[in-house]
Amino acid sequence: MTKIQFQLSTKPSKQDKAAQGKSGFVPAIARWVIERSNAWMERCKILVKNFERTLAGATAKLNLCFIRLMIKRLSVPS
Repeated sequence: MTKIQFQLSTKPSKQDKAAQGKSGFVPAIARWVIERSNAWMERCKILVKNFERTLAGATAKLNLCFIRLMIKRLSVPS
């Protein structure tokens, strides 16, 4: 099994915020990717409760959820 390596996104400095004309809280770009993926996963009824006994079973259900999402998006609307 391979290890997952995460890269932290850089926080914008005060100078970067001033150059963009923003002040206060500026969301990190990578965070929204993760939160959007979590929201897509919550729509799958199969993932609502965690009854899997093995990690392989859990990852299989997760993969099925995203495969279903991709097929739905790739299908031509009728």
